[in-house]
Amino acid sequence: MHDAVDNQYIVELLVRGWSDERISRALALSKRTVQRRVRQLMQEYGCTSRFALGFALGFALGLRAVPRSTGRGKGPDAHRRPGPSPSRRFT
Repeated sequence: MHDAVDNQYIVELLVRGWSDERISRALALSKRTVQRRVRQLMQEYGCTSRFALGFALGFALGLRAVPRSTGRGKGPDAHRRPGPSPSRRFT
């Protein structure tokens, strides 16, 4: 039973892009256990890379990409960066 729950958490963290080492620390599992389970998931989904596995899992879970910010800069915190208000006009 624990294996199924651990695998669910591993899948969630893989989709977020976490490394095996970070997953092992978060779930209190050995790095080898995480690597073995990732390898098993790759075989199950017919993937040859972690990226492909993350994509396949995300697709299987119905996840969608986060829309890009319309702010000035790029990145997840672009909307929080200081700058002129978009409604402000310069003449």
